[in-house]
Amino acid sequence: MQNVLRIIKLPYLIFSFLYSIFNQILFIRKYVNPILLEFEDCHDNSLQPKDFEKIRKYYGLSITGIFGASLCKLRGQKMLFEERYTSTFQASITGLVDDYYDEHGMTLERMREFFVTPDEVTPKNQAELLGIQLYKESIKYVNDFNALVPFLDNVNQAQSDSMQQVETKMDFLQLKMLTLYKGGSSFLYYRSAFRHPFKKNEEKALYLLGGITQLSNDIFDVYKDRENGVQTLLTITKDIGMVKDLYKKWIKEFEDLFICLDYSPGNIQSFLQLYHLGVFSRCFVCLDQLISLQEKSEGVFELQDYSREELICDMEQYSNLTKSIKYSI
Repeated sequence: MQNVLRIIKLPYLIFSFLYSIFNQILFIRKYVNPILLEFEDCHDNSLQPKDFEKIRKYYGLSITGIFGASLCKLRGQKMLFEERYTSTFQASITGLVDDYYDEHGMTLERMREFFVTPDEVTPKNQAELLGIQLYKESIKYVNDFNALVPFLDNVNQAQSDSMQQVETKMDFLQLKMLTLYKGGSSFLYYRSAFRHPFKKNEEKALYLLGGITQLSNDIFDVYKDRENGVQTLLTITKDIGMVKDLYKKWIKEFEDLFICLDYSPGNIQSFLQLYHLGVFSRCFVCLDQLISLQEKSEGVFELQDYSREELICDMEQYSNLTKSIKYSI
């Protein structure tokens, strides 16, 4: 009976998902794109086309269009303009901050100056100038900046800690904890854009969801991370089944926490189904693809042996889309 109800709701969920993404595309075009256009002719090579693409097509869409929209379904109220504005600009700086650490030698102390006293920072390049401008827009409608600072500090610390993924050999347990910290701290920062108060245990649930989402990113980025020498749970394992089991375990733990939150049960189910459709189901399709590679390698996942085409999961393929929909039911 439960599956029948999910199938009945599926067309509405797909429409709701697409409508949310479409609204976010329009918002980015109107409010973010004019700022980006000023920087696209960057002459110091600190900004590349990929930086603008990540803002327009990835972070700017998914964080507000999926996570933010899901939060609003959870509370049963439409997203306010100020919330969408704050969330979108929070999302827009995410990829830039990654690159500050990975490519531009950012330090923990200097990044904190960006967050706390952006007007006093002298940008070293166009990438920093763009980041400061986007960040200042993200705090334009923040009512209590002091309450925001701890979230910023945790995101900054997690980003600094993630440099270990390149510089220091890490084991499965260390990477598991870092994955949770990176994703969890980011999600609590993104949650701060929305004005309704936290319910009991909501912070704990969203921290775990953030970790799951970070692992979701790593699942799709396994080829890129291999090429860049970045250690993740996917790049160090010899058994993708272990990663899939962990992914399922974390989802189960999250759902057990989430269904007990003091929100409408119907709204909780809408949130979970939207997230399954937009994130979890896609990752299971990708994990299945990686497991099939492992099975061809005598049951051992040999990351270095696989081609780009074998490791990248194309979710625009009809077969993968249908698999994803089946997983979301």
